[in-house]
Amino acid sequence: MHKVVWNAAGLAAAFLFFAVGSTNAQQSEMNMSGMDHDMSTMADEGVEHDHPARPVDPDLPIPSITHLAFPDAMDGYNVQILVQNFTFTPAAINRDVVANEGHAHIYINGVKIARVYGNWYHVPSSLFSPGVNALTVTLNANDHSTWANPDGDLIASTVPVIRPSSGN
Repeated sequence: MHKVVWNAAGLAAAFLFFAVGSTNAQQSEMNMSGMDHDMSTMADEGVEHDHPARPVDPDLPIPSITHLAFPDAMDGYNVQILVQNFTFTPAAINRDVVANEGHAHIYINGVKIARVYGNWYHVPSSLFSPGVNALTVTLNANDHSTWANPDGDLIASTVPVIRPSSGN
């Protein structure tokens, strides 16, 4: 089992975005303790993560990722994916693996919802449960394996997204 390493900067930015930028008082009091979703926990909950880890080349810069989720005026959230030492290569999907290249996968509460081939993706509100959700983005190689750092931790970012309960 592989643990997803939370990107502290992304988590802090999302917390500030939702806690400070929201008019919903419940959001500023969010409890993050229930968001500790690692891949082993997801597997225990019946969610399959069927992409093996692929260690990055230790002689190359290690890719990193963070992301932000911005409420969309029409519906859902626009996810901005920020990477370093990584190149999105949509034309190379399902081809030979090239170090520090590939695409991303987006998960909500451990369930994969999409492949992403660039820095932005829209997620409809209907995919989120009411309350706090864990929105995770992983970096993946052309063969869909998940890039991992030399310690074996998946290269991923998780931020909270709060979907208000209906009627709020």
